[in-house]
Amino acid sequence: MLSLFKRSKIEDWEILLLKNTIKQLPEEFHIFIEQINAQVFSGVLTGMSDLPGYVAFSYNSKVISLFEKKEEKNYKITGIKVYDSRSKSNLKYSIYISSGVINGYSIEGADKYSLDLVKIDVSRFKLVLISNNDFKEISQLLDSLEVKLLNPADIYTVLLNDKVYYHLIDLEDGDFIGMDTGKMFYKITHDPFEIIQIHKSLNQILETF
Repeated sequence: MLSLFKRSKIEDWEILLLKNTIKQLPEEFHIFIEQINAQVFSGVLTGMSDLPGYVAFSYNSKVISLFEKKEEKNYKITGIKVYDSRSKSNLKYSIYISSGVINGYSIEGADKYSLDLVKIDVSRFKLVLISNNDFKEISQLLDSLEVKLLNPADIYTVLLNDKVYYHLIDLEDGDFIGMDTGKMFYKITHDPFEIIQIHKSLNQILETF
């Protein structure tokens, strides 16, 4: 479950770390460098996951459509180590992929760090498939036709103002369309932070946004 938005600007080191890591992976993963160079990311969302050290990316909607493959399964590239000069130890680095696009990353092993962006070890990397229990939950609230309109990779729970919402659709700059457990729909914006109810059906919302 996610909490309220925090940092939104991408740091240069985050992009460099991604690129330096992916360059060491087999060629099949180099498409992700193309995504980064095409400026698929519009920002980051921090403090929004139960996953330790997780940072999510928000997308440039005009670019993500060039790379997104909704039929592909979600997975993470894990088993990567990056050297932390502060603790003088290796930290665990994982890259998360959703529908063929980089969704975010996590760094585990220290809350504060100073990473050496060259000392990256991918020799024991592996792929781990990710299931989506949140999509199963939301499938119980929607009818079968509505469920088919959504991409399972886009569905996750968000906690805002002590209330649970389901993230349904990404908009610009980290904004999104959400739904509560009462099947009411909302446009949820980052800056300014607002939760605006939308009095339309899911199909009408998808046509609008």
